[in-house]
Amino acid sequence: MMAFLRLPVLYLLASSTIPISFAFTISLSSNSESHISGSGSSVTMEQATNNEDDMTTIHRRYCSPFFPMHEASSRNKQSSALIILNTPFQTAMHSQSRSNNNHCLPDVLRVLWESTTYHVCADGGANRLYDATTSGTLNSSSNENNIDKFIPDMITGDLDSIRSDVRAYYEEKGVPIVLVEDQNYHDLDKSLMEVEKWIEKMHSTINANGNRCIDTSNTFIYGGFGGRFDQEMACINTLFSWGLKESFQQTQLSIYNEETGVILLPKAPVMNEICIRYPDVVDKDDTSHILQDNILDNNQNLLGEGPTCGLIPIGGRCERVYTSGLKWNLNGDIPLEFGGLVSSSNRIIDKVVTVKSSGPLLFSFEIVNR
Repeated sequence: MMAFLRLPVLYLLASSTIPISFAFTISLSSNSESHISGSGSSVTMEQATNNEDDMTTIHRRYCSPFFPMHEASSRNKQSSALIILNTPFQTAMHSQSRSNNNHCLPDVLRVLWESTTYHVCADGGANRLYDATTSGTLNSSSNENNIDKFIPDMITGDLDSIRSDVRAYYEEKGVPIVLVEDQNYHDLDKSLMEVEKWIEKMHSTINANGNRCIDTSNTFIYGGFGGRFDQEMACINTLFSWGLKESFQQTQLSIYNEETGVILLPKAPVMNEICIRYPDVVDKDDTSHILQDNILDNNQNLLGEGPTCGLIPIGGRCERVYTSGLKWNLNGDIPLEFGGLVSSSNRIIDKVVTVKSSGPLLFSFEIVNR
């Protein structure tokens, strides 16, 4: 009974063949199967019939941004965006990162920054970025170039939180600062509006160049947890509302901080495939060994999504959920809902986790930083 009350979330291991981006390349094979493949988070369409709803299954893969850069696709980075919210930066930073002047940001935020090319600060998020990158040993003449690595492409919101000194600093750096006064939208919504415009521009550029491979990649939101509960719920609501928009169907939305993260999993006919950095595939019964085969070169710290996960039906009752790759898999016979069963404290025990469900779900995971 307890096994059913605690359903694990997806866990995935890194492999040298796993890229980070969403890329769609459509080709038809002689057996009438249509494949969309590429590097990183990808979508694959099959002419396969779902036994339950007789729909074409769409395979959509999310690959961790924490895989080594040589395993990542440059195409993914070119079409990925990061939004920094106005929440205090957590101090989670490995000792080696602290000793390296290039690493002035918290570890998870640094990786997300380096994995993306378009960076937006949501109003007071600019204060957080400015304070982190212009304080301490980094703020010296010898490190000016390092400071310039962390200049955002855009600052937007109602601009009631950004400090005057921060605004002046980024204006001098040529950063566009866009005021959106409409109080029916949160600053995160306003930031996503800018990302939406950027994505459309990126896709139109790709199409104009005659490139038939369309990146769909990732939009990471940093700082959605750890503040007021109502603000956290507003972030989750935004994840749902924007993740279901047509313009974001080729973009994987996720929220991270230094301790945890969530991604939005679309409902069937999508088959969600999740590849995290550190699944529990070394010893499924002893968590002390989950990272022993993943020690990075040069004594670098271990950083990425860990094996503990959850499936959260926060969008409403989910009648049928089918999973693989978890310690406690679901086979569609028990609905997920608040007031009933919620999958928590589950474990990823395979390199790829699959989830197919009758409604959208949140897939949550812990962050390993050692």
